[in-house]
Amino acid sequence: MTIRNSYKDHLPLIGLIIFAFLFACMGEWRPFFFDIDEPKYITAALEMFRSGDWLHPMFNGLPRMEKPPLPYWMAVPALKMFGASFSNGTLLFITRIPAILSSVLTVTATYLIGKRLYSAKVGLLAALLLLIAPTFKIEGMMLKADIIYTAAVTWATYFYLRRFQGNRGIANLLGATIALSFGVLTKGPFALPPLAGYLMAELLRDRPCKSYVNTFIKSAVPTLRKESLTITLGIILGCGPFLLWIWSASSPGMNYLSGMLGDAAENTAHKGSLIFFYLGSLGFYSYEAIILFFPLGSFSLGAIHNLLKYGPDKFKEKNIIVWTSIFYLLLSIFVYRLRAHRYFLPILPLLSVVTVNWLLTATRDKMFKRLFVLGNVIIAGTAIFIGTAVLATGEISVNLWKNVPVTNFSSELLPFAISTFAVAALMIFSAIRNYRKPMAFLSIAFLALLAIYPLYFNAAPRINSENKFQPTPLIAVNLAEMIKKDLSADCLFIISEHTMHTNPGLSFFLRNAINSSNGKYLATLPFDVQKFNDMIMAPVVSRQILKNKYPHAEHTPLYKFIDKSKFRKSVLILSGAELTQLYRNSIYLNKIFGSPAASIPIQGANVSWDYELFYVVFMKGF
Repeated sequence: MTIRNSYKDHLPLIGLIIFAFLFACMGEWRPFFFDIDEPKYITAALEMFRSGDWLHPMFNGLPRMEKPPLPYWMAVPALKMFGASFSNGTLLFITRIPAILSSVLTVTATYLIGKRLYSAKVGLLAALLLLIAPTFKIEGMMLKADIIYTAAVTWATYFYLRRFQGNRGIANLLGATIALSFGVLTKGPFALPPLAGYLMAELLRDRPCKSYVNTFIKSAVPTLRKESLTITLGIILGCGPFLLWIWSASSPGMNYLSGMLGDAAENTAHKGSLIFFYLGSLGFYSYEAIILFFPLGSFSLGAIHNLLKYGPDKFKEKNIIVWTSIFYLLLSIFVYRLRAHRYFLPILPLLSVVTVNWLLTATRDKMFKRLFVLGNVIIAGTAIFIGTAVLATGEISVNLWKNVPVTNFSSELLPFAISTFAVAALMIFSAIRNYRKPMAFLSIAFLALLAIYPLYFNAAPRINSENKFQPTPLIAVNLAEMIKKDLSADCLFIISEHTMHTNPGLSFFLRNAINSSNGKYLATLPFDVQKFNDMIMAPVVSRQILKNKYPHAEHTPLYKFIDKSKFRKSVLILSGAELTQLYRNSIYLNKIFGSPAASIPIQGANVSWDYELFYVVFMKGF
């Protein structure tokens, strides 16, 4: 093969990577958080960047124990390279660079899986349609564990697929193990389905018995011997970096293993009837696969039907995809208490590949026609529903969960709504014209959905030409602007746990105000009337509140900061109910202010896009 031919072979992949990067950057400069978890990751990354402590992820000076550290480790180098002295939108873009790169890596792995299983054409179309799928785009815009985890496990699946197809070299196995280790460093042992899927596919490779159970029993010992190195590397090296971090980071007051186990227990605890819970989960993820994985999802029914119809004997090489997906589904349906789009994210690359292949290669028989018609009806119906809902409510979704009002009807809302109706009409027309031309049909579907995104982001919340946030100012931004007007040095910022829970982005938006007052952290404390009453007279009482709440609190950065600093003023950030309790029970507030008017109300949209009101109290020094 000549160099020129080799270059031509890699040209689709190079073009895909460039396009994926540019598309992934679209919308990332938006100066707001897309959901309630993202500000926790970004604030923890900023604190790691500021402190230089890579072992102990912190949120407001207290250990953030819910997740392993890889998302923060990926964000800190970007902050070191570009710095953190930027406007909100630019700084958010910098911290989201790991999410952008993870999206590109996932799309690249999808292309390689499709090319290896079927053809370069399948791989390219599957990767492009995955890239523009709303679920993948929205989840891929946030610095969170999920998109990084998806990239890691998709690459692990690709390397295990190569091994299943005969590439048993040590370099390939190390590639799978390294990708697996990144996944474990992002979500712990929940990143092991690619290894489990590969082993299950190997166990059932030859099917010496008709029964799956008998095949499993008969093949277990030979397969485990044959794959002993794979298992050893997967468990020891795959989980080794995670265990090493746990061992290195554990210290008094910072038991990250206990924290992650507690978080896992909370997210997997089921209430009520388990049968109804499982049925509800199955329904949710079916809706995720068929409706939200637009526009491919509705055709996934045909791909799944095709796999079930012909059985595993015809699709031996696809068994690893099938079993890996099954293990993901088992985790999502039977383990996680929460039902969220992010839990389905690792399945989308695999589903994209098999669905595109079905559309391209399936025999045009009666069953295909029925499923094809059904799929297009669902696509058109979904597009029409979205456009109608936007026109009826005047709101648009920002994260597939929450809706926000659109500022301008004629220039923002109407063009987006019309585009959804146009997509519905175009898909029906294309389905009729290109029933036997799947390449043309998929190309039109891709271009139609791609054309919607500029109109969507034009209607979504943003900064206008007057540098004001539309449609509703964020409560955190309002707070930051107000505090700057009445700020003095040596000030301790204190927020109740409840207010921080509903507004985790406050730390990010207040960072400039806190730094300008020689502060370092937004102290998050459990609200207690008596203790807050004492803290009004002496801000250092917050040390005792921390010690009562957190064992070994004296080892945390927040406690050390409060202990070593001298404060002449404090700023309390409370909900309306908390402030009312404080006024009713405080013996000092009336003496200081004379009336409740000293508390300043702050209004705006919180990180969940709900309208909220809380109060800021500037406490005078004594």
